[in-house]
Amino acid sequence: MTAPVFPPDRYGRRRSPRSYPRWLVPALVAVVVIAGIGVAGKLYTTYGDDHVEARVLRYSVTSDRAVRIEVEVSGARETPLRCAVRSRAEDGSEVGRTEISVPAGDAVVNQIVTLTTTKRAISGETAGCRPAQ
Repeated sequence: MTAPVFPPDRYGRRRSPRSYPRWLVPALVAVVVIAGIGVAGKLYTTYGDDHVEARVLRYSVTSDRAVRIEVEVSGARETPLRCAVRSRAEDGSEVGRTEISVPAGDAVVNQIVTLTTTKRAISGETAGCRPAQ
């Protein structure tokens, strides 16, 4: 098979193919992979699973404007935490929220919170924990 022959001056000047060094593409792939692993590691240490679990043991609606919530926080904690506790109304809107302090350590911590609400609540739940600052 021979190379195609084009009429002279019809298609303009043919460019010669660019020649990249053979090592350039593997080097760029390696840099992207290493950068991706670095970013993933940083995100995991910041937002990853810290093996701390906050859960509601029980809750009771004490009045139209208050709910009593018993929260259990378990797992090893290297630093003190702030855990959000909230309550929702029947339509799903959040009607009350507060944060509780949990000391560092590996013991299970139980706390009872009486949460004041803006209208009648039907639930009590935890909304996650974060390091206290």
